[in-house]
Amino acid sequence: MNADLPSPSRPAEQGGITILTTLGLLVLLTVLVFSLGKSSLRELTVTGTVWQAAKASEAAEAGLDWFILWTNPVNAGSATSAGRETLVTAFNALNAGTTWSDPTINPYLLNSAKPWDRAASLTSTPSTTGSDMVFANTGTGYLQSGSEVKQSFDLMFRFLGTPLVNTVSSGTGSPAGPGSGTGRQSVLFQLQSTGKASIPTGGTYMNYRATREMYLTLIP
Repeated sequence: MNADLPSPSRPAEQGGITILTTLGLLVLLTVLVFSLGKSSLRELTVTGTVWQAAKASEAAEAGLDWFILWTNPVNAGSATSAGRETLVTAFNALNAGTTWSDPTINPYLLNSAKPWDRAASLTSTPSTTGSDMVFANTGTGYLQSGSEVKQSFDLMFRFLGTPLVNTVSSGTGSPAGPGSGTGRQSVLFQLQSTGKASIPTGGTYMNYRATREMYLTLIP
């Protein structure tokens, strides 16, 4: 005589399906949250990079303006502090006839091992204070993740020679005009400004850089 086996109840079957469905939904939810977290982190990284690049570009533009302002003969005489005197000294040394390539006279040469390259270089250090080349960034708008962002710029300027029409009359309204015996020689320069947005990281700096370049004619 065969005994009847008990059949599984319907509530037990439904409970198993519910558990599997719940586990599946939890796995999908975990994957979704992880993907959204990575996307948000990527967006924050891109936003931070764009912001730093903008700060570096601002510093590069400021470097061009700073050079033009303090190499103007009208302003050079009052360039006695905040790093301005260094710029004037380097600029004058580069225009000093045959002595420009002597590193003892011109310590700001870009490369003293290349005497044919008539170029000077001025660099800044983010930790420097009291120099126009390093911005005094204080207050709101300059802090990121609790670290102060330092803006600064480096300059490189190269003597390229004299234009074809290379003298300017020293007398206002002089009919002698360009090329007269009383004229002052104008000089063509290449100017490169490298802006930096620096973030302190454990005693060093992580730098974001941007470069601006221009060619201009000046009268030393």
